[in-house]
Amino acid sequence: MTNQVGSNAKFRFLRVNPFRGLLVDENTWADAHDYHRNQMRFHLLALHGAGIVQGLEVVAMQPPDMRLTIRPGAAIDPEGRLLLLTEQQIISVAAPSSVSTVFITLEFSEKVTQMQNVTEGGKPQAARVLEECTARASLEVAPNCVELARINLEATSRQVRNASSARQAGNNEIDLSGRVMVADRSGGSSGGKQARTSLTLGVLRYGAAGNVDWKRHTEGLRRLLRDTSASSTLDGSLLEGVSLMDEAALRNCKMLYITGRAAFRFTPEEEQSLRRFLERSGVLWCEPCRSGLANGTPDDFSRSCIELSQRLNRQPIQPRVGHPLFTARYLFATSPQALDPAGVVVEANRMIITTGDYGCLWEGRGQERAEPPSREVLRSAQEFGANALFLAAGQS
Repeated sequence: MTNQVGSNAKFRFLRVNPFRGLLVDENTWADAHDYHRNQMRFHLLALHGAGIVQGLEVVAMQPPDMRLTIRPGAAIDPEGRLLLLTEQQIISVAAPSSVSTVFITLEFSEKVTQMQNVTEGGKPQAARVLEECTARASLEVAPNCVELARINLEATSRQVRNASSARQAGNNEIDLSGRVMVADRSGGSSGGKQARTSLTLGVLRYGAAGNVDWKRHTEGLRRLLRDTSASSTLDGSLLEGVSLMDEAALRNCKMLYITGRAAFRFTPEEEQSLRRFLERSGVLWCEPCRSGLANGTPDDFSRSCIELSQRLNRQPIQPRVGHPLFTARYLFATSPQALDPAGVVVEANRMIITTGDYGCLWEGRGQERAEPPSREVLRSAQEFGANALFLAAGQS
């Protein structure tokens, strides 16, 4: 069970103890109802988790314009509150001034109703509070909302379309990769329920506006998380386009992943944010995309990763037998082969640098190589990735 779920500060189980003569005032009523509300929130998070329960599909208008339809459904937000959308909603997306990612989210809201005058001449008080949820289209993700979709919008966009490929949404298309469905936490053991661990992996966005190099390997990461969740007690979800200046998003991630082809460099403020993330026991995985590059060819991205580790005062070393990367779930005696067999794996106090490229193997690439990767190479890359996820989840 995570600290978030078990925190006494968030879930205070204060129960009214009735006796004859008990003063029943507004505080007594509030404590009595808060007890049951907190029990229900705890139940929803601990036994089901945050995410979409059912429905809440996001689809484009026909013919497409800048409006989206959100279908009815239900979700559980990170605070354990039930979000119920009973009727279809249509929201509009504003065209950005530059290439931007717009997030479609559902957020808990409430409003007071049934106002009453409690005393003559007194201020009206609300007799009821109506719990609702609000659908939004925004450039930022609120900490306690549920993501329904995202769209990488171009500045010239005048319409939003349904994705032509469910595997990879293009610009101005509805991307459903960030949707997290409520997990089945019943476990597969005949001896009882198995505790499951949640992990959010964030893909770092970097570079100038319009740069899409950071998106490489996202399909492979989705496959890695999906297969690991299906074969273990780890519930993984992907958060794409994370900014190092978005503290709320970073705190939601246990692992950050960065990939690309060209050299890069973060600002001093971004590097300081990255230091704080690593000091909170987060894991950073850096690796190039070597699709189309000859084996053994140096690449600028890997060089930038090594330079970043030095600026973060981390000394990369090659993992040895017994390192958590080799034992967290699957057993390895040495680093498995990557897309480029000449690549190396180094670890620097929770910063992993893999210069050979495992991300392309997670996507099944490499057919153009003189010796295409074998099924065993693909399987080992998947298992090695699972070890890194378990390391980040604290399961090593």
